[in-house]
Amino acid sequence: MLNTISTVMIKKGYIFFILAGLAQLVATPTQAQQAQTCLDQVSDLSRYQIDAQQGTYRYANDVGPAVLDIPEAQSYAAYLSATRALILARNPKATLRCELATKVSALLSEPATQIADFAAPFELTHPNNQKAVLLIHGLTDSPFIFHTLAADLYAQGYDVRTMLLPGHGTAASDLKEVDYRDWQQHVRYAISRTASDYNQFAVLGYSTGAALATTEIAERRPDNLAALVLVAPATQSHSEVAWLAKWLDWLPWVDWVDKEADLDLAKYESFPLHAVTLVEEAMADMRAAKLPDSLPTLAIASDVDTTIDSQVTYELLSRWAQDRSAPLTLRVYAPTPIAALPESIDVTKVDLLDRVIDMSHIGMLNPPDHPYYGRAGTFRNCDTYLEDITAFTHCKTTEKPHFGERSAANLAQYTPLVRVSFNPDYDPMVAQLTQFLSKAMQ
Repeated sequence: MLNTISTVMIKKGYIFFILAGLAQLVATPTQAQQAQTCLDQVSDLSRYQIDAQQGTYRYANDVGPAVLDIPEAQSYAAYLSATRALILARNPKATLRCELATKVSALLSEPATQIADFAAPFELTHPNNQKAVLLIHGLTDSPFIFHTLAADLYAQGYDVRTMLLPGHGTAASDLKEVDYRDWQQHVRYAISRTASDYNQFAVLGYSTGAALATTEIAERRPDNLAALVLVAPATQSHSEVAWLAKWLDWLPWVDWVDKEADLDLAKYESFPLHAVTLVEEAMADMRAAKLPDSLPTLAIASDVDTTIDSQVTYELLSRWAQDRSAPLTLRVYAPTPIAALPESIDVTKVDLLDRVIDMSHIGMLNPPDHPYYGRAGTFRNCDTYLEDITAFTHCKTTEKPHFGERSAANLAQYTPLVRVSFNPDYDPMVAQLTQFLSKAMQ
């Protein structure tokens, strides 16, 4: 049976690589696009409103499947190769030149020269190593969010793996082509495959990735899973009407929550309504999950997160804190006092951040010197002002922006406000993370 599956997968692989090559021919960029790079794109402010209106990069190439079938026996190397082929086939800007000096790009076996190299999942391995960390990204994101953390964990002696949630790494329209079971299947594969390949491992999930990892581990914890890390875990959104999404999703004329430029090199900015239904299901499952009492767990959150309701996160941690035999730890970014938590939760509260008002949902995993999302990086999140080109241009170009979470209070008090996509506390956070992992994987 395994031989039959392998033969079919090999044939599928050949077909898919042919389709990927055809996609590059079909999706040949215009002469103006050929002259650009991924960095030029986000510096060309005149493009933003045009691309937001036209949806230039909102729709995936209709080449090959939007979701891969992954046999449990498939090697991780084969999974990475097939996923990269999918990105090359369906991402309309996959081959756009992109040379960005991230910590991970310097460690990859092949030079990173195009957008596909940054959106694709990767792994970093040491010879004969038996300890690993699996990193799972969040909604609309890609493994690019781990291009510093993965290298820092690798430097501490861990092998590091990332995965790509179905519907990601290509174009936002592909989020309409997946269902919740696709996400579950891929997370289950990545966790079980890593459990098979290593003596000990940990899982770190970010946002929706944290929700998916929690649910899978609550149902099927591998014996050699040593620790779980939840960064900005998607427990419940602030939207009071998000539950309506599953009903609105049936209406053919209601497709998108947001339509934006999608010029960020590896993260969607447009947001299909169907994606809301998927993440609502993931969050509901996380809230219902009961983690194993013996699993060391570290959560990292922002008290002022405008995407996720931190109060619900605290409530979930408080429930997990009951009758635990393993450490439960919280690192929280909070400029003011937070709700009382059980004494059994080890809380580290960070209330002041260097030249940053407060911490956003999207900023925790990038250091201030990140070449793309950092304080002086190429990309600034100014989408709040996209409909006002004067305000948008000022936000993108001013030498003295304000960085913080995109809250109503901050927007009223600070102009222009850039939604902070880096963490001034990155080094202390990683120090706590690596100490936590070291204790868990002795």
